[in-house]
Amino acid sequence: MLSTYVLFSAFGIFAVLETFRPRRRLIAPVGRRWLQAALLAFLINSPQGWIYPATAVVLASAVRTSSYGLLNRGLPFWLRFVVGFVLLDLLRYGQHRLYHAIPGLWRIHRLHHSDPDCDWSTGLLFHPGEMLLSQLTYLGVIALLAPPPLAVLCLEVVSIAQNIFEHANVAIPFRVDGLMRRIFITPDVHHIHHSEGLSDLNRNFGTVFSWWDRIFGTYLPAPAAGYANMRMGLQDLAGGQGLNVLQMLALPFRKVVSLSNSKGCELIAEPCQLNPPDFVQKI
Repeated sequence: MLSTYVLFSAFGIFAVLETFRPRRRLIAPVGRRWLQAALLAFLINSPQGWIYPATAVVLASAVRTSSYGLLNRGLPFWLRFVVGFVLLDLLRYGQHRLYHAIPGLWRIHRLHHSDPDCDWSTGLLFHPGEMLLSQLTYLGVIALLAPPPLAVLCLEVVSIAQNIFEHANVAIPFRVDGLMRRIFITPDVHHIHHSEGLSDLNRNFGTVFSWWDRIFGTYLPAPAAGYANMRMGLQDLAGGQGLNVLQMLALPFRKVVSLSNSKGCELIAEPCQLNPPDFVQKI
């Protein structure tokens, strides 16, 4: 499958780059983290990971002539392709914000933030429940929009490679990073989102394009503590070793850290609004 080739190609490229041009010194045992991430991805999540991209493309093919599709209104193919690609990436931005804003969704998403480091393997850390919920929403929007199947396929391929890239512990020259982040999410941009710092956690939600964070006010160019002092992971899971597969699957059922917005209202009690939170508070 194309997605599998892209995944392993991206892994090969960025695993090598991480070895020779690391951005940060990792604190947890690399072998243990990589093994646990691989077990989760390929033993637990692999059936979903192989089925979902194909399902999205098949559904897009099925609705490409639907009279209900919002993009089936006589628009030229290139415009439908661009609009479909961009809107689906916006959907993923919105999904990501909701996972941080709604307590029940945060329970399953916090696995992705449990890694005490951030490298290519962090991109494999997704709870199967999150993958299922995300894909159901994604398929629903595809049915509504009816984007060209090629647009869906291209976004799937780009997202797989981008997921490995943005988590990679790779040092990119400052000027190159500055140019890239005007359009795309770079590792330095996304690593801020994985920071343990309370003012960083709910920023930089984008998947492919960085402009959604800029438009909706969630863009943060640098961590509050600076890159040299930035710590990864979640404060309530501090331990420096990372979780094993069984702990990862059980994480949604453990005591959680809920996210509170800048007005201080507890999201577990009242979801008020989706403003970027300034702090987290244990419940």
